[in-house]
Amino acid sequence: MRKSIVLNAEMQAQLLRLKCLARHVWQHFREDRCFEEAASLGYTSLLAMVPLLAVIFGIVAAFPVFADWSANLKSFIFSNFMPSASEQLENYLQTFLASVSSLTLPGTVFLIITALLLMFRIEVAFNRIWRVDRSRTLTNRVVMYWAVLTLGPLLIGSAIALSAQSFINPILEQNEFAPVWHRLGALLLSWTVFTLIFYLVPHRPVMFRHALVGALLSTLLYELAKLGFVAYISNANYAVIYGALATIPIFLFWLYLVWVVVLLGASLAASLTTYDDTERARGEWPESRNFQLLFRVVGHLWHAQLEGGKLSDTQLLAMQPKAGDRQLQGLLHDLETSRIVARDDEGEWRLARDLHELSFADLYRSGQYHLPVPSEELPVESPWDSEFATALTEIYHRGTKELERPLRPMYGKINEGESKE
Repeated sequence: MRKSIVLNAEMQAQLLRLKCLARHVWQHFREDRCFEEAASLGYTSLLAMVPLLAVIFGIVAAFPVFADWSANLKSFIFSNFMPSASEQLENYLQTFLASVSSLTLPGTVFLIITALLLMFRIEVAFNRIWRVDRSRTLTNRVVMYWAVLTLGPLLIGSAIALSAQSFINPILEQNEFAPVWHRLGALLLSWTVFTLIFYLVPHRPVMFRHALVGALLSTLLYELAKLGFVAYISNANYAVIYGALATIPIFLFWLYLVWVVVLLGASLAASLTTYDDTERARGEWPESRNFQLLFRVVGHLWHAQLEGGKLSDTQLLAMQPKAGDRQLQGLLHDLETSRIVARDDEGEWRLARDLHELSFADLYRSGQYHLPVPSEELPVESPWDSEFATALTEIYHRGTKELERPLRPMYGKINEGESKE
């Protein structure tokens, strides 16, 4: 009986946690204006669809081993990206793709640039969701985008051409559950694609399990969206209103739904870090003590510099478990704007100033911070906190000139082996 009560209590706790997580994700989704972002990405995708497919199919066509697979790829893309009236859309796209071969060199370059612009737009949207203020450099963007456009189709084509056609297909032809296996294979492929997008596109380190969970949500919602969209289109005769142009608004509406699903999964993946910290802290670090938290962050980066390393957002959050992700990002943004810290292309942070030349006042002026008075009760959990409190007391009694003290001696008084927090 007691065991049953414990299990019920645990189940209720898990349900409450899922409810809080759902509320947190929805708030995250709305704050980032993802509905408007989905509409923008849908319109951009409509313009870039033909250039993107032309680049992918052009790369595949350059390799004869993928000739048979190319037709299957087209059928797969058309049936999954347009679950209703795909035959009519496929005819349009085939006509457009056939005319691509007659383009001149400037036209081909413009085609590739259009495809790259879609990927750039996707990166901007994901960086906003993951609260990243700084994007990749132009060189890194071009290299990454071109690698995705070239290596992606080749790797997928190799997997299908070398294994699926020679091994899986003969087995499925003799199996009455072949449609089920094909459906599961499509689901697994969608899950893999969404996971890689959530893991690689944001310009900050993303935990793989968070990307995996967010991708699972997008995959399930994507399948439900296809079923619901087909049912809706079957009962809504757009041809009566739009006539021969009915395919365009239908396709645009479908792209909007797809991006809503993708951005919702991305919001879940991005929210998991913040939500975990909220659950762990049960009360974020008070805003009135942000200056002390800022002092700690600089100290952690200084210690990492002594060891010849850098720190990621995840590592800084682990060092300051009472700080929330959004709060920490705000502090780092102030430090980066003041050129006290810098973020590299891998999304990790390092000190950009010599602490001998950086004063307590420079740190204070890096943002709009409250300067605590000695009467306030500050948490003293390490020697750094003691130095911070001592500095505030001396500033209060001797005047603001004490603010000009350099930071390096304050951190340098920490003895080796003592707590770095």
